[in-house]
Amino acid sequence: MHMNRRGFMARGATGLGAIAVMTEMTEAAAKETMSLNIIYPNHEGARFDTTYYRANHIPLAMKVMKASKVILIEGVPMADAAPPYAMIAHFQFTSAEALKAVIASPGMAEVRADVAKFTDIKQIVMLGKSS
Repeated sequence: MHMNRRGFMARGATGLGAIAVMTEMTEAAAKETMSLNIIYPNHEGARFDTTYYRANHIPLAMKVMKASKVILIEGVPMADAAPPYAMIAHFQFTSAEALKAVIASPGMAEVRADVAKFTDIKQIVMLGKSS
């Protein structure tokens, strides 16, 4: 059986490239953060008090949840169309354990009770991970 050295080298290089990519993916997985995403779908007549939300609700949520970071994404109209979401809050946590502790925290009852003060929108909750 005759082996083509050039073909072997090309396959070997491709294999090494795959190893490098896998190493990068593994390193990225180690840097993953977990998130709690609260999504407020917009609808006609929806009430959402952005001022109260930013000034009162988010500080309360951050105090209770001890998230490492929160990113707020406020929906804005596109042309003449209302935004599909009034707000998306993306709370980041350093680990799955930190997120699980928040979900089980009795302090979350106070955060949930505060929601009626700024909106009548039924929120969507999504757990996530990002890197």
